[in-house]
Amino acid sequence: MSPLLGRTAVVSGIRIFYLGLWFVAITVAYRHLGTLPDGVAQVGLLTFALASIKMVTTALGDPLDLDVVRRVPPILAADPHRAAQAWRAAQQIRTGLAAAVFALSLLLAVPIARFFLHDRAWATAVVLAGGAAAFEFVYRGYLADCQSRERFDRLLLLEGALQGFRVVSVAALLVGGALTASSFLAAYLLSALCVCLMAFVLSDAARRRLFTFSAEASLETWRYVRWVAPALMVSAVVERLDIFLLTSLRGPAEAGFYGALLPLLLVPEMVMGFAMVVLQPRVADLAKHGGALELWSSVCRLTVPLAAIASLVVFLFAEPLIRMTIGPAYLQSVPVFKLLFVAVMCWVAFVPVALSFVVMTQPRATLAICLFQAVIVGTAGFLLIPAYGATGAAVSVFVMRLLTGVVICGAAYHRLRGGFLEGRA
Repeated sequence: MSPLLGRTAVVSGIRIFYLGLWFVAITVAYRHLGTLPDGVAQVGLLTFALASIKMVTTALGDPLDLDVVRRVPPILAADPHRAAQAWRAAQQIRTGLAAAVFALSLLLAVPIARFFLHDRAWATAVVLAGGAAAFEFVYRGYLADCQSRERFDRLLLLEGALQGFRVVSVAALLVGGALTASSFLAAYLLSALCVCLMAFVLSDAARRRLFTFSAEASLETWRYVRWVAPALMVSAVVERLDIFLLTSLRGPAEAGFYGALLPLLLVPEMVMGFAMVVLQPRVADLAKHGGALELWSSVCRLTVPLAAIASLVVFLFAEPLIRMTIGPAYLQSVPVFKLLFVAVMCWVAFVPVALSFVVMTQPRATLAICLFQAVIVGTAGFLLIPAYGATGAAVSVFVMRLLTGVVICGAAYHRLRGGFLEGRA
């Protein structure tokens, strides 16, 4: 277990450094936009666009990523040809879905701009977001390949290139005085395109043959994703439903005050997500042999005290933290930031390992849990956001994370404990 956690720390540490670069770029962008006459509304637009990109890439990509991670490691050494077929089947589906996403962004740009953003002039930004989502979606398939083969050196190279392209692009726009929400999205799209091409060139011959089809591999992918995909699609929507409801019900300006906080909130979640990339290939195997509870306990012994310390720091220094990062234009969001940060820390402290186990081993239960999430955040959001704005959105997220986290941890513990006892018997 120690070597696994050690490798997790190294890979996660490098990815945290990359995340730090992106954090600096996005906070500088929000700080700059906040000084413009319509800057907070542009931040709201940018938040909506980035949330939409992540929603699409997560909802459509996570089921395929999990299928690759689930299928490839056990057969890679004995049958590398079959392992390559499994990855290609997922990537072929991914490429087709990416094309569909971009086509829909072209067709629905004006209605989306009118309904959610209250201004059809932002339709071009919707198209840019659709293109960025499509290329990032394809790029993530190459990361899943690296993860499943435990080629973390290649994974880190690709992620470093992506963040490098993004940071350089944003810096160039800022220096040139051309940084707006739309130009930011154009740079985001261009960065994803460049890294997609880079990943394709660096992949081996078996993975460049994307038009070599295997009916058996595709059918096996379908058998898995038909249950997991609806669950993760609902989950991806739920995770960003607060942004969509706030933007549509209160407008981009209100969403801007809320959305500018997200880079500060996403850092701990993304750090844990980086760690889970390394741990996921082992979770299902450990569960079968009675070791998943020990892994979960080991992770919690690290995450619980860190989450408690981080929450205390934020409660004491939330105002100067916001002032130093995204700028004084967003100081009215301090109470919202505190509430959201505690919600994130509670989740990070206990849930990620349990969630990975439930998703990979109980797809039907995963769908039920995600529907439960949707009902909670949707109901609370519709009731609270019209009257309380960003505060109502934060309360909705807090309640959803608390209740759903209890359900996920309870389901995972019951299954793992039961399997462990059965194994001992």
